[in-house]
Amino acid sequence: MILKLADLLDLDPETGDLVRVVWLSPDHGTAALFRVADEKAFPVLVPVESLENRLRALEIRLVVDDPYQVIVVENKLKDSNKRKRDRAWSLIQPLVENTPDIFNANRRGALVQDTVNEARKGENWAIKRTTKALIYGYLRRYWQRGMTANALLPDYDKCGGRGKIKKAGDKKRGRPRKYGIQVGINVTSEIRRLFSVAFDRYYATTKNGKHTLKGAFNALIRDFFSVKSIDTDTGRIVHLKKEEVEAQGGLPTIDQFVYWSDKDHLRLEIKRKRMGPKLYDKDMRGLLGTSNAEVMGPGSRYQIDATIADVFLVSRLDPNLIIGRPVLYIVIDVFSRMIVGLYVGLEGPSWVAAMMALANTAMDKVAFCAKYGIPIEPEDWPCHHLPGIFLGDRGEMESDKVDTLINSFNVKVENTSSYRADWKGIVESRFRLLPAAFKPYTPGYIDVDYRQRGGHDYRLDAVLNLDDFMKIIINCVLHYNNVHEITTYDFDRDVKVDGVPAIPAELWDWGIRHRSGALRTYPEELVQFSLMPTDSASVTTTGIAFRGRFYTCPLAIEERWFDKARQDGRWRVTVSYDPRDVDTIYLHTPGSRMGFSVCTLTDRSRADQHLSSWEIDQIDQRDKHGQANRRTDAILAKADTDAANEEVIEQAKQRRGKPSQASAASQTNRIRENRAKEKAANREGEAFRPGQTSDRQEKPSAEVIQFPGNAVQQETDYSLPTIDEILGGADEDA
Repeated sequence: MILKLADLLDLDPETGDLVRVVWLSPDHGTAALFRVADEKAFPVLVPVESLENRLRALEIRLVVDDPYQVIVVENKLKDSNKRKRDRAWSLIQPLVENTPDIFNANRRGALVQDTVNEARKGENWAIKRTTKALIYGYLRRYWQRGMTANALLPDYDKCGGRGKIKKAGDKKRGRPRKYGIQVGINVTSEIRRLFSVAFDRYYATTKNGKHTLKGAFNALIRDFFSVKSIDTDTGRIVHLKKEEVEAQGGLPTIDQFVYWSDKDHLRLEIKRKRMGPKLYDKDMRGLLGTSNAEVMGPGSRYQIDATIADVFLVSRLDPNLIIGRPVLYIVIDVFSRMIVGLYVGLEGPSWVAAMMALANTAMDKVAFCAKYGIPIEPEDWPCHHLPGIFLGDRGEMESDKVDTLINSFNVKVENTSSYRADWKGIVESRFRLLPAAFKPYTPGYIDVDYRQRGGHDYRLDAVLNLDDFMKIIINCVLHYNNVHEITTYDFDRDVKVDGVPAIPAELWDWGIRHRSGALRTYPEELVQFSLMPTDSASVTTTGIAFRGRFYTCPLAIEERWFDKARQDGRWRVTVSYDPRDVDTIYLHTPGSRMGFSVCTLTDRSRADQHLSSWEIDQIDQRDKHGQANRRTDAILAKADTDAANEEVIEQAKQRRGKPSQASAASQTNRIRENRAKEKAANREGEAFRPGQTSDRQEKPSAEVIQFPGNAVQQETDYSLPTIDEILGGADEDA
């Protein structure tokens, strides 16, 4: 090993005997060593060979991390410090350059004296009072601190007792109090310990409630500097002064409490304790990692998350019905930042809603956009794959349906910890971009004054339905995927080398060509069926009944299920369904190729076509509210009807008069004859006579008086018999 000028050597690693090489002879045979820790040391000449031999034998060691080296930024220095450094350097520069004489004990004193004499004779008043002790001090500082001009900078930052704890005496430290008779107390180690206990117990925790510093100080005084007692007159708890505390000068102040608490506790650690580790790690911790470091290409990892959109919607069935704010799910590919799937609906953040977004990732986007009247080309949204890993929230990704996703499609599912939305920060950040795209022109969008006093009620501005909002989201997604450039994208080296712009579509295309090993493609119908929620339905006479609607399918028709239900009774079957579209449900048929049979609405449920289950529920709720509101009127109307009927009955009783005293046989044996007469009278009154007014006056017929003794010949009745007459004798028995 070859020694170099300014090397710092440890001659005794056990005791730390540090020396600096301040000079090497031209032939590299002699070195001048200076003991940096000795305030009165002078350089000593030693053979270089012996030093190098001891270095090789590991008897001494080279100190790499030099604690004495002075490294400063020139433009950060004060002008006054620069002047002091330059003045000192001007004094010793001729001496340190006069080698090897400056290291010769016999010559060094004379050289220093000459420098002092020249400084005193000169016209520079700043150095006229130079002394030999001052020169030796500059030389020692120069050799100790790395042999640079900055080694001569003054050490004002080490002056005074900043940061050092002063010892408490009998006299009160600090500024005297201006008001009051108490002089105050010095904070001793015991009081300081009480401060720490109260701070940890009441402020640096969430267990006892979030106290303010003032609240924690009040609790300190209550617990440690007062006496708790019971007022005998009122029975209330009171706190009294402690005599020993008053004798010492009174209570500590809140300023003292804050000062010593800051000194004894790390501010960031206290904030973490007050917020809780989960919330602090989510919102306050430093961000050193990057999501791109965990993926290789498109499909390596998808992130999924949901938010409630800040816009109110109306029903597709009735535009006057406000249905609230929709839930927006976004699925993003981590590598390219491409939005690969989405969902807009009314289902709250849950597995059912997440399933819709996951199924959308495997859907042909051309057909998906065409469903909403938006024509696109395959290259505009070329995402119809499942990834290698899904990352989502624990609540959504802990459903039993996840097992289907894992086992059927070989997709690994990862869950974020609670309160750790930052673990999927890429998809979280997209929620700040999409609303900004449609906010300016969307009626019903919630602004910052929502629910504030005097703020506008944005619910009344709602005009968009689910389909309209989905169209807006699709347009925004297409713009984001194909045009938006991500300024904070974390490039891989080879992506950067190829000059790929940070546009999601460009990154996706590059990744497909170079790193597409994780993407998987499955039949769209199979993915949707596997991810849909399941429930039970009933096979009835009128169809497969599911949530108040009726469906049919070719299998049920072929096997005459509905005939069997009418004859043998209903039975239950398992179905899968898409809450966004009740037109179709999927009957589980394990023996078929795909495992399901498609069921469609019957004509009996035609009013519910093209609606989602949430909109149908909204209509059902409206109808039930209407029925409830009309129930009172219906009951009162029924009472009016009963009263009118009772009045008619009462009039009939009065018209009949008193009951006949004749026998029952005599009253019932002429029922057929009486019926015939009544029928004839009804026919006369009910006959259609076009051209004549219905209120014409009929001429009364002449009364026929029978002669005594002549039998009355019964008029022949040629009318059609009634059903009672056909069945026989019903009227006579009545």
